[in-house]
Formats: sequence, C-alpha cells, structure tokens
Amino acid sequence: MNKKKIVCLGDSLTAGYGVSLDKRWSNLLDNELNIEVINSGISGDTTSGMLARFNEMVINHKPSYVIIMGGTNDIFFKIPQNIIISHILAMTRLAKHHDITAVIGIPTSFYTHNDHTNQSMFSDNESLSNCINTYQKKLKQFAEEDGQSSIDFNINMKPDFFLEDGLHPNEKGHECMATNANEGLKDLLSKKRN
Repeated sequence: MNKKKIVCLGDSLTAGYGVSLDKRWSNLLDNELNIEVINSGISGDTTSGMLARFNEMVINHKPSYVIIMGGTNDIFFKIPQNIIISHILAMTRLAKHHDITAVIGIPTSFYTHNDHTNQSMFSDNESLSNCINTYQKKLKQFAEEDGQSSIDFNINMKPDFFLEDGLHPNEKGHECMATNANEGLKDLLSKKRN
C-alpha cells in the first residue's frame, strides 16, 4: 500500500445510476484529490451483497481507505435495520483486519413528490422516506459509538438534486455528494500524511 487509494463500495448511490460515469461523485472526487478513487458500486446491491464481494472489490485493490455506503435497497426489501448495520460493522472489521481505514457513508434521503404522479418506482413513498431518515440517524449513531469515521452525503442535498424518482441524485446531486466526501475526508487524509 505505498500509493494511497480509495475504494467506494455501495449500491446505485455510489454506482451513479442515471448519470454518466464521469459525473458520479466518486469520479468528481478523483478529480479533486491526488488519490486514485475506485468505484465499486453496483446498482440494486444490498449490504449483504457488499459484504459478500468485499474481498474481491475492496481488499484485492489494496486501498488505504474504503467508503462504505449502503442500506437503501435493504430498507426497500424490508431488511431490519439492526441487520443492515451488522453487515456494515462486519465490513469495517474486515477493513481493519487488512489495514484499510473504513469510512461509513450516510446515504442521501428519499424525496417524495407531492404531486403523487407515477414518477416514483416505489409504492409507499412516505414510509420509505421515513425508514431511510431513521436509518440515517441510526447509522450516524453507530459510527459515533463505534469510533468510525463517517461522511454525511445528505448535507446540503435538495429535492432538485435528484432524478424524478426522488431517490437517485442527478448531476447536481453528485456534485454536492463529491463536496461532502471531500470535506469528510480532509481530516483523515491530513492525519495520514503526518
């Protein structure tokens, strides 16, 4: 691990669903930092899937850092939040075992549309939105209590930073997420340099 490297592990929020690859937050972050950033996001993935591919898509890259952001699909599939967090905990422990600094990504919110058109792919928008908000709080609490670094990707996000489905960020959203990641990594990166 001579050269610093960041792997971004996640679902569609990391993979960049609905935007071109060069506009997704991980690529924008790569342009901002003097560090290689690898996107290991897969649309539709759950935290159990992320855990299952952790060796292949994180450890094998020998990164200095891994940003772990998942759970939204788990919530959609009604997986209990304590199970979701246990998967994230397992990933942080695997990272630590391989001398990789884990950073927990707090996912963005789900913005329901008040016009109730059929633009959303989700049947119960309000319930999903509430579950994601609860999960964000629990994940922040877990990160703090477990002494894990975190990045809140939801900071300064607005409804017009999302595609019509209200869940996936558009280009403006990915720009905001890249800014949040950059800010969240500043202290970590400066500590590692010393």
